[in-house]
Amino acid sequence: MKAISLELVNRGAISLVLAIFTVAAATGTSMGQSFESPVNSVIDSEQKTITVTEDIRYKEGDSEAWKLDLAMPANFGSGLRPALVIVHGGGWRGGSKSVDVYQKMMVDYAQQGYVTININYRLLDEAEFPACIEDVKTAVRWLRAHADQYQVDPDRIGAYGHSAGAHLAMMLAMAPESASLEGEGWNEYSSMVNVAAAGSPPTELGRDTPMAKEEWWPIGYIAGDHPPLFLIQGSEDSVVRPELTEDFVEKMKDAGADIKYMKLEGGHGVAYNEQLDVTEPALEEFFAKHLKPGQQ
Repeated sequence: MKAISLELVNRGAISLVLAIFTVAAATGTSMGQSFESPVNSVIDSEQKTITVTEDIRYKEGDSEAWKLDLAMPANFGSGLRPALVIVHGGGWRGGSKSVDVYQKMMVDYAQQGYVTININYRLLDEAEFPACIEDVKTAVRWLRAHADQYQVDPDRIGAYGHSAGAHLAMMLAMAPESASLEGEGWNEYSSMVNVAAAGSPPTELGRDTPMAKEEWWPIGYIAGDHPPLFLIQGSEDSVVRPELTEDFVEKMKDAGADIKYMKLEGGHGVAYNEQLDVTEPALEEFFAKHLKPGQQ
């Protein structure tokens, strides 16, 4: 067990790398641990303590991608807590839970009273679509299966992702069990989250490729009875076209969905590294409204 500085995690010099659809990022190579693994670090700040455990396996098997990091309050009381699932971007071909942006978010939300998991999933060079969707759904089921151990309220689970991660976070909120995207592992539990937020969200692929099947994208699940959604879009995003996001939002509103939309001047990173002074408090407010982190 090692102690690390909260200031270092949250406010140190961070070199951000924008993860867009065609940019690959290196993934970790450490061996996975079981859910009984020891805590890797303890972070103290203002009489609040959180613990961070790295590389927990959420599914047994050959893939090194089936791992997550978990941060949780250690001295915030004994009641059930909301949880947040963080899904990295990288074009389904790259990216990792180890990216500073997602690590910082994991720690920040744990300090606010959430149990946060920051997950990896199989990328396209390892497994074709829809393996990534199946993996994130399995990770949510793992979380529900271990809700008692981590003091998680299974009815207060949210998801956040950026870019490719935004697509996957939305699928956690929108794709039902009947969509046949569940994968294997912990199947007695639900993979549906109770609320989701998405930065630069690919709601459809927008081109004729084998990956463009409607059932693999949020556009295939337009309905009014989904959990609350919050979409953040850059006006000059050259990766996720604003008109596609806005078309999705309008279709959802017409169906009666609870959907919040924020459009900001900027490109693909408005909710990643470009306008965090606006997007971070907006996301915190959204999750607090629906998941109530102060309710123990």
